Amino acid sequence: MARGEVRKKKKVKSGKKRWAAAVAFFNNGTVRFLLGSVLALFALYTLVCLVSYLFTWAEDQSLLSDENLMTTIVEAENIGGQTGFVWANFLVSKLFGIGAFIVPVFLGGLSLACFRRYRVNLTRLFLLSIFGCIVLSVTFAYIFSFTSSPMIFGEGAGGSYGHAINRWLVSMTGRFGAGCIILFSLLLWAVLMNNRIIYRLASIFDSCFPPRKTKSEGEGGDGMPAPGEDSGEGDKYDDGDTDVDGGEDGENGEDGEGELPVFDVTFPDEPETGSRLPDGGDAGNGSDTVPVSGGLPGDPPAVEIIPPDSTDISGGLSDSEWKELYDPRLSLSNYRFPDLSLLNPGDDKASEVTRDELEKNNRKIVNTLRDYKIQISKISARIGPTVTLYEIVPAPGVRVSQIKRLEEDIALSLAATGVRVVTLLGTSAIGIEVPNEKPRIVTMRSVLEEPKFRSFKADLPVVLGRTISNDVFMLDLAKMPHLLVAGATGQGKSVGLNAIIASLLYKKHPAELKFVLVDPKQVELSLYSPLVNHYLAKLPEEEEAIVTDTQKVIYTLRSLCKLMDRRYKLLKQASVRDIKAYNEKFLSRRLNPYKGHEYMPYIVVIIDEFADMLMTAGREIEEPIARIAQLARAVGIHLVIATQRPSANIITGTIKANFPSRIAFKVSSAMDSKIILDQTGAHRLIGRGDMLVLSGTNEPVRVQCAFIDTQEVERVASFIHSQPGFAGAYMLPEYSPEEGVQHPGKGGADSSDRDEMFAEAARLVVREQSGSTSLIQRKLSLGYNRAGRIMDQLEEAGIVGPPDGAKPRQVRITSLESLELILSNLYK
Repeated sequence: MARGEVRKKKKVKSGKKRWAAAVAFFNNGTVRFLLGSVLALFALYTLVCLVSYLFTWAEDQSLLSDENLMTTIVEAENIGGQTGFVWANFLVSKLFGIGAFIVPVFLGGLSLACFRRYRVNLTRLFLLSIFGCIVLSVTFAYIFSFTSSPMIFGEGAGGSYGHAINRWLVSMTGRFGAGCIILFSLLLWAVLMNNRIIYRLASIFDSCFPPRKTKSEGEGGDGMPAPGEDSGEGDKYDDGDTDVDGGEDGENGEDGEGELPVFDVTFPDEPETGSRLPDGGDAGNGSDTVPVSGGLPGDPPAVEIIPPDSTDISGGLSDSEWKELYDPRLSLSNYRFPDLSLLNPGDDKASEVTRDELEKNNRKIVNTLRDYKIQISKISARIGPTVTLYEIVPAPGVRVSQIKRLEEDIALSLAATGVRVVTLLGTSAIGIEVPNEKPRIVTMRSVLEEPKFRSFKADLPVVLGRTISNDVFMLDLAKMPHLLVAGATGQGKSVGLNAIIASLLYKKHPAELKFVLVDPKQVELSLYSPLVNHYLAKLPEEEEAIVTDTQKVIYTLRSLCKLMDRRYKLLKQASVRDIKAYNEKFLSRRLNPYKGHEYMPYIVVIIDEFADMLMTAGREIEEPIARIAQLARAVGIHLVIATQRPSANIITGTIKANFPSRIAFKVSSAMDSKIILDQTGAHRLIGRGDMLVLSGTNEPVRVQCAFIDTQEVERVASFIHSQPGFAGAYMLPEYSPEEGVQHPGKGGADSSDRDEMFAEAARLVVREQSGSTSLIQRKLSLGYNRAGRIMDQLEEAGIVGPPDGAKPRQVRITSLESLELILSNLYK
């Protein structure tokens, strides 16, 4: 036993010697300086990596794959490099979220302890740092659980650790109970950091809710302490730093030992003793009024306050100057624009794109390209409402066509429809558009309340939705100048038209804009009928402002042609080139209204189901539309036509030449996409408002159309209808059939002059969809001259188009049912 005790004592002594040697080693000034320098640099490096991680985590996501980690193939966007990104991702995403920013503070405290700049209790510093990381992590996880906006990084602002604790707290105590626990933890952590905070909070509470005092508590009649008595408040919130009489405690008080120095902050709301009022008097003079003049030296001179009754509302302009100005909105001066509260708020809960989804798609894309021996140097993601764009920078020597040919293979590996490979203009990257697992519905309210759209200066501002970058997509319809909307049935054309109309209703006054609405289906645009006295235009003596009958459509288009010619005459008399210059000249009163001049509102013509009208009316519809599209831009008349049949006989060369701006929703084939956009791509859209917008650029822009439902349109229309409007709709010029318009299907020749084989030849041409004279000769056994006369009669009736050299004529009627309707009108 004695030997065992001796051995134990020897071990204890040797252990103490080793510990003393270690302490002596770390107490060495050179070692402490080097260790403090390393810790300070590591703290700075950690802080820089964390800050950079907040902005570059999406671009550096590919570094988390095992293949790319610690290689030189991929460059990190993080300022700290690949190691910095992995270190920051571990602290933020895997652990504490924003609470990880306490880690560099802890390292900085260790550095100060090594430098012996301050006396630091290392155990207390470590425990407070760990407790602070946990509290802040759970706090931010709790806060971000209430918002539906996309997480800014990883698991969100709370990190995986904070989200796990927050979920447990909410499940145990509910949201309110969890909030109370988190708030208490925050206060506890703040008090442990510095116990003076509790006194500061108490003083702020007393300043907001002063205690009520009575004379029985030793106060005089004027509410001040009685002479010779102590108020008792001099040391009520004394924090131990300063005595009531101004003497200070010792330098190293009991509470302050081992703590970092605290900087005292003076709050603006706290009154300072001995302060002076602007009149130079003392703060305790009891005066309730402050004279305007007689201030301190250097104060600004006194300002004379003008009573409201004598305020000059003219803004300093004389009567003659006011008469020189004209405002078209004065006709409805009390008109109020619709409020955004009429629209449904956005529900973005389904818009979250998790980090797991990004990493999974990233690995699949990289592996698919690697299988085909294609190397990439960088991949990053740009998250949109319905589609995520993966930007790929190919390695040197890789051709773009190699990646574009793999569009189907990439879509197959991702098990997704609607994958597109596009070239990103102005960059060295190739984009792969992949639909999100949980797409977001872009609401009309979310795009209308964007500051970017509110400040958008345009003659006819239109917001369509959001791009892949989540930016609002805006256009000026006056510069487009006409718009063609096409796509398959049920893919969002009507919603797109409603978005265009709603944008203009929220930005343009009724005196500045008028709509001509053409709706053959009679149900799509009828929701806007309450706007008849504010925004709609129609023919005289027509009961309904929304045109639904094909014959009235022709009359309306011909009337617009007359209005266009009349406006051009006014522009010529005013010596201006367009409507904007004309209206500016008119508003400045340089044009005389008694000489026929008038303010010209913009006119937007919206035609739904263009294909149906073209089938029934043929040339009678296409001719005025082509004329308006060619000439009406300068006089403020703009066309928006929509069709669900993107075929070559509907979207003709004339239409495409005059409609450079086009919107393509999802179509069934690549050929339909080429007809609309002159390129493929629309057949790979995912539907439900996903569209490609071609407007003045070679590459179309992918946009998620803003959604506005029927109830929202009704509320907006009812709000506008409830306000005083004009006496009636805006009247278009009168037009009658005697001026040259013929009923659809009624040619110039009388039915008695038509050939007896006319009806049979018309059925043959429509059935074969070929307007050829030789076809009529062969099938009906007729001579060339007779067949030629029948072909001329078919052209007069609008069944076929004009001659096109050696090519067959275009057949304007696509179904035998429409032809029978025309023939019944011809032989009435």
